Amino acid sequence: MSQPERSGTETPEVKKRRLRLALRQARADADMTQKTAARELVWSQSKIVRIEQGTVPIAPTDVRAMLHLYGVTDEEAVEGLVVLAKEAREDKGWGDFDDILSPATRDLVGGEPVAKVIYEYEPAVVPGLFQTRDYARALLRVLGESEVNVERRLEVRAKRQQILDGAPRPELNFILGQAGLVRPVGGMDLMREQVAHLLDLSKEPGINLWLLPFSAGAHRGMGSAFTILQFEDPKLADLLYLENAERVSVSYDEHKEIKGYLDLFVELQQMAEQSGSFSELIDRIVLP
Repeated sequence: MSQPERSGTETPEVKKRRLRLALRQARADADMTQKTAARELVWSQSKIVRIEQGTVPIAPTDVRAMLHLYGVTDEEAVEGLVVLAKEAREDKGWGDFDDILSPATRDLVGGEPVAKVIYEYEPAVVPGLFQTRDYARALLRVLGESEVNVERRLEVRAKRQQILDGAPRPELNFILGQAGLVRPVGGMDLMREQVAHLLDLSKEPGINLWLLPFSAGAHRGMGSAFTILQFEDPKLADLLYLENAERVSVSYDEHKEIKGYLDLFVELQQMAEQSGSFSELIDRIVLP
């Protein structure tokens, strides 16, 4: 078992993910079920499940106990995972926003800074990474957020958007639906400022924007928004984040499902490109 790769720039959410993946792999290498591991450790099976799903913090002593049971004798690897557990517990990351962010959303925003490539399709609104503060405030108010929560969510957006000024930053590939740009959230003056901000972003290297107009016709992506994060480290599987009016969800290991969404992104991208460039479509249908 090799020592887990770590980076000083990794977020606590990514550290937690590395840790639970390593523990799950160690159990699998030991050819041991969750039920058997729980029995040997005199734990409930639900504790093992929650640890491997990342829904509970993992104590360093628990990490040592699990690795001992799984037969991991490489002391360097063991100490690496123990340190990872300590770091993940000490640094709350996005934990300060537990009251307004779901676990799935915390995984998303925690993964964005260390992603190599981000793909996002957003048919109805301007994506959060690209929202101006005034647009975001107007949108949150329409969605019924209290003024206290509006300000806290604006803080989240500002923190997320720090990756736009980072170096290096992820490659950003975003498809925006026409509805999200012609719907006057907060009024036309505010929308003109928002669209101008998008145009400025579209000129930056590594930020690729496409606009999918109504005229492109019916397509398979007329439902919910989706985001895919890809990581340089092959040990970190792609992250798929789905969002609709009812709920948000995140998944990692459903490779066929994620590949399906990547194929859909390419399909929508081709439809958008056939309709015209981002700036051309903005001039023609958004700001005529």
